[in-house]
Amino acid sequence: MNRILPFLILLALASCSPRFKVLEEERRDGYSCKLIEYPVGDDLVQAFLLVPDGAARRSKAPALVLLHDHGARFDIGKEKLVRPLPRAGENIKRSARQWNEDNFDGSWLGDSLARRGFVVIVPDMLYWGSRSTALCQKWSRMKFCGEPGDLKAVKKEVYEGQRAVFDSLQTRGIVWAEQTLREDEAAAEILAGLPYVDEARIGAFGWSMGAHRCWLLAGFSPLVRTGAALSWMTLVQTCADPPTASDFSMMIPELREKYDFPDIARKLAPKPFLFLSGTQDKLFPAWAVEQAFARMQEIYAAEGAPNALHTEFFDGPHHCGLEVQRRVTEFLESELTLR
Repeated sequence: MNRILPFLILLALASCSPRFKVLEEERRDGYSCKLIEYPVGDDLVQAFLLVPDGAARRSKAPALVLLHDHGARFDIGKEKLVRPLPRAGENIKRSARQWNEDNFDGSWLGDSLARRGFVVIVPDMLYWGSRSTALCQKWSRMKFCGEPGDLKAVKKEVYEGQRAVFDSLQTRGIVWAEQTLREDEAAAEILAGLPYVDEARIGAFGWSMGAHRCWLLAGFSPLVRTGAALSWMTLVQTCADPPTASDFSMMIPELREKYDFPDIARKLAPKPFLFLSGTQDKLFPAWAVEQAFARMQEIYAAEGAPNALHTEFFDGPHHCGLEVQRRVTEFLESELTLR
């Protein structure tokens, strides 16, 4: 599989742990939340870095890369998983709160994991959060703060703007998802470079598009030892043809032409990994997910690691509720031996 992946060259360029600067910091209950910024190639990436109070050089902590979802909500990114900082705009606070309540049952997963002892990093993907456009932020102010304008028209333009991002990168010989993978690996490298992080205990988690990012990152980064992917696994035959605007952020032509999605197990095995999907998920039909899970189990078994892959269904829709969060946390704590 790796012989036909040109973006491995891009990953090699990110082999040095990026340096970062702290833009803002807030002390929270049992941990601190830092807004950091660091270069990856020609781009600057902002992320939240959550550090438990107990993390120290002598007692190194496990760490997680958390990867935000798509949701066609671009004004926020990292704020989908971590409570915004005090200086965030009112529209960002309101947008994040609404997203959190609707999709995470009101629980900030990043904050919850930091309170449990994980060092957590949550980067903004290109076109989300701090890396979104002025129009994305205008939509947000219109939606959540009553700024005047044609909300429906702006929303449509923002949504279709994903095509422009893909095309702009493509003219420079870059595939959007490949760049995202390089940036997500850089986030893992930042964790590995922290003196209070145990480099041998780094994992990842993502829901929806974040799950797609998660299994790619774990497949291609040796730093990520385990992970949990919620609500993103299927078969190529279920993909929209022609693709929708939202497909462009996850499209890797070389992979789609030659491999099906469950073949990522060839890169994951024998790493311990958890895949979860809802029986009522309208984006990822259960029959396709079931077939994909079966294929992944076959690959893990062939690699001599039949017990390392956990594929499970939960009774619910495309959602990251409290019960699912509990299962993910349980798995990550077990695999990263958090005591």
